Amino acid sequence: MNRPLLVELDHDTVTAHLDHVLPWLVTTRTLQSAYRKILEDTADEVGEPHIRAWLHEIAAPARQHEEAVADLYRAFGHQPPTATSSRVTPVVATVLGAARELAGEAQGLVAGARGRAWRHLRMLMLSNLDAISGFAVAEQLALALGRPAVVDITVPIVADKTRHQLLIRECFLEMASNAILYRRDV
Repeated sequence: MNRPLLVELDHDTVTAHLDHVLPWLVTTRTLQSAYRKILEDTADEVGEPHIRAWLHEIAAPARQHEEAVADLYRAFGHQPPTATSSRVTPVVATVLGAARELAGEAQGLVAGARGRAWRHLRMLMLSNLDAISGFAVAEQLALALGRPAVVDITVPIVADKTRHQLLIRECFLEMASNAILYRRDV
């Protein structure tokens, strides 16, 4: 048998469940878009050459992961939104990214950390965790609905994003003493 079999689910039930996935796909796209925006902004403001290079290096995969959400739509049996029908997602992602940056600024200042770029590295870590969760939840929905094509898309993305998370965390920790003790930006 080459196709997954879901026991005791009629066509209408499966269709309803697949429709319930749509808002999560919008959420996943929004989380990834917000992460990518913060990543690009942070990479441009980091002064340390090796950290700036690492962040720019993971920006291309971040864009690819954002584009892969369209593949998730198809793997769940839906058409991805067109550019004209999905205008809300970029706006929401921009607002979410800006709100996270502002929250990072406020939290960093209260904590006594100097250096805008370092505070943004912290928000970048948190934003990537949200985006990882977006893809991981899509994977779980696929497993529940017997959609192996979704798993084929999400597993490599979650693995990539997890490696990127470790790199971002390392950058954040490497520069913590500069930001907190020496009150210098990265």
